[in-house]
Amino acid sequence: MLDKQILQLDDTLLYGQGSHKKCFLHPHNKNLCIKLAYNKGGQKDLLREINYIDVLNRRHKDYSILPQYFGKVNTNLGTGYVFEIIRDYNGNKTQTLEDFITSPTLFAENFDLIVHLLKNLKDELYKNEIITMVLFPENILFQKTDENTYRVRIVNDMGSAVLIPLEYHFKYFAHTKILRRWKMFLDVLRNKYASHLSEKLIEEIK
Repeated sequence: MLDKQILQLDDTLLYGQGSHKKCFLHPHNKNLCIKLAYNKGGQKDLLREINYIDVLNRRHKDYSILPQYFGKVNTNLGTGYVFEIIRDYNGNKTQTLEDFITSPTLFAENFDLIVHLLKNLKDELYKNEIITMVLFPENILFQKTDENTYRVRIVNDMGSAVLIPLEYHFKYFAHTKILRRWKMFLDVLRNKYASHLSEKLIEEIK
């Protein structure tokens, strides 16, 4: 546990919300956020992610592409799970792939950067056998580490939902699933963002 006291959270600290989970800014540390589930699906998601990080630790994998996990805390809204909050070097909120591809100006001006970062993402997932449930552009972050340098990070939906995840322990199954997830990611880009990007991007990152 990071803190035995009950942390007080409210909507002024709300950083983001999905269909199962809420993410709050940590009230005492600007570099951390607290994830809470507000239904059974959210709790299942969080426990899957935390269990998967434990697997990666035991296997001595480099998973710095994922947010760092720091443990559980008590809050007035229930048990919270403390993660690194991904921000740019200057404290600004990190932009997502979705931000880049839905802005015609950002997309046109940064096409080569987007291709480079997505190739890096695929390589990191494959090399380090990082398993995700899905890959969505809103969960792929382009973090600025200085004025002219970016690194790619991913948040949410880490791990596998299968009962016996062979991909956690065997390279062949990990690589097979990663390539399958990447193909699904390309399909998402084609189907959901067809009006924003060209097929050239898809061809570059296959």
